[in-house]
Amino acid sequence: MTPGSAATYGIGWTIKQVTIREINTDKKLAQCIDTEGQYLGVTTVIQRTGLTPEVGQMWLVDRTYGPWSFAARLDVEA
Repeated sequence: MTPGSAATYGIGWTIKQVTIREINTDKKLAQCIDTEGQYLGVTTVIQRTGLTPEVGQMWLVDRTYGPWSFAARLDVEA
């Protein structure tokens, strides 16, 4: 097999639901926890939604642009 992303070979998750636990503005990284209890770093450099991620919010994250990045906020009040 040649190099590729997890999505290429169907291994690993390419989208996750996470809750933001901490945001480090100096490193431009949010520490999040997914629905399986695993921690992961999500970049805050890539902005696709126009919303600013905040601690305690639930988001969908994906690897469309390489690193985990915020794709959609899940708990937006109507």
